[in-house]
Amino acid sequence: MERIPTLIGAAGVCLSCVAFTGERTVVEGFNPAFSPDGRRLAFQRLDGNVFKIGVVDVAGGAVEWVEDGPGNAAYPSWTPSGGLVYMAGHDVETAHEAWHGGSKNGYGLRLWENGRKRVLTSGRCRDYTPCVSPDGRKVYFTTTRGVTSESRNFSKAAASRIAELDIAGGGEPRILMDSPNGNNSGFVQPAISPDGATLVWGHLESFFGMWRIYGTRVGRFSRQDWCSVSPPGLSATAPRWHPGGRILCYTGFRKGDPGWGVWVQDVYSGKVKRLATGSNPCFSPDGSSIAYDRGGKVFVCRFAAEDLPDESMPEPFDGDDKPETVLWTKEGVEKEMRIGAPRDQFAFGTDKTVFVRIRVKLDGTDRLRQLLIGDYAESDQGFQLFVKQRDVWFSTRNSGNRFIGVKSADYSAPGEYVLTGIRTPKRLLVSVNGLATTMSTSSSPIWHNTPVVNCPGDLLPLDNFRRFIVGRGLRPGERIAKVEVGTGWPVNVPKTRRREDLFK
Repeated sequence: MERIPTLIGAAGVCLSCVAFTGERTVVEGFNPAFSPDGRRLAFQRLDGNVFKIGVVDVAGGAVEWVEDGPGNAAYPSWTPSGGLVYMAGHDVETAHEAWHGGSKNGYGLRLWENGRKRVLTSGRCRDYTPCVSPDGRKVYFTTTRGVTSESRNFSKAAASRIAELDIAGGGEPRILMDSPNGNNSGFVQPAISPDGATLVWGHLESFFGMWRIYGTRVGRFSRQDWCSVSPPGLSATAPRWHPGGRILCYTGFRKGDPGWGVWVQDVYSGKVKRLATGSNPCFSPDGSSIAYDRGGKVFVCRFAAEDLPDESMPEPFDGDDKPETVLWTKEGVEKEMRIGAPRDQFAFGTDKTVFVRIRVKLDGTDRLRQLLIGDYAESDQGFQLFVKQRDVWFSTRNSGNRFIGVKSADYSAPGEYVLTGIRTPKRLLVSVNGLATTMSTSSSPIWHNTPVVNCPGDLLPLDNFRRFIVGRGLRPGERIAKVEVGTGWPVNVPKTRRREDLFK
């Protein structure tokens, strides 16, 4: 894989800039995509109430319309041979009519090539934001196929998945990845690396969460293989690769920015730079230009050495390297128990990684069960691991003695579970049955519908232990087989992979 040379100088554009010097308008529209020869840009435009797709000559400005109704067309992506894959559909039914009539109408993928169109996918779903593999054989895309909320009103479904389709062979799409947080989160805009080995995507981690970019090696799609790519504190989505295979461009926003912007990131080093106010950037095939949209217009500008990422942002990882040490264990709890005897080893302060792990049998109901409460003089609920509305929560207090908490949606049915809550000096995490956690970057003192929350320097010290409360709210037939409290990183939870793993 070609590596772009190290950054030179400090002549880049300032973070508060509105646009590149020398940018020029190419066409009215948005979502630009460079053709394989770099001479044309595919784009979409809202014409009245209908989205349509066109192709513009970058030098001359002549436009050819690929799809202009009836119905909507959006998210164009080129094949290596010069065809276009895009989303299209013409749904004239209400959700009620579609549900009761068994309609298969929706938004599927189409292929436009040599003036001809071919339907790639169809059904009562949305298949959108496609990207084509470098060899032209597969298309990766976002889909709402099989999403529970899809059944009655597919336009209201929030969750989404990533799928792949064999373009030549056809057949049914194959689901590669499911959103870990149910209908309050989802994927969008996958992008395949120039060597076809790495897939990145935008990920909305929860209804109230941030957009982040994740990635994984193609063929390794289980959650424990995902790598966190974009830095904490930066909401980011719509990634696209530089042809050199090291730089990503994407739409991003950081507190203090004048608006959503065009960002670039060195995936190896993690360095970033904000280049312009705009969105949906993409690189030209030779890497010398970048296109993006702003205010309903598509712009093109050069991309040179001074535009390379040069600002370091903190890694979303901390020193969770000490091995697990179990400090206290209790077995066989079927009703509420209170265990006192204050001990110095439960003075956790803010500089230790602390975990609680519970093996429990649950009946699947929505009732609140506070499985473990750590009661301290500083707070009567210094930390707690509990189940509510079929979600697993782990909470603690911030320095202002307000709750911060994280949620995992992996508990949904009766059965036995191993639930783990982790409080490090920098983050909170919760894991169900040892599943690797995903990453969030919010630090507000509220509840979070996500398995991880970052809270650097904002934890309440827990130094004066009073008691543990175990099993509050257990229903008849439910049982805690084992409770453990310890320090260090728990052995049953794999750590989130680092960016470097994308290239191994």
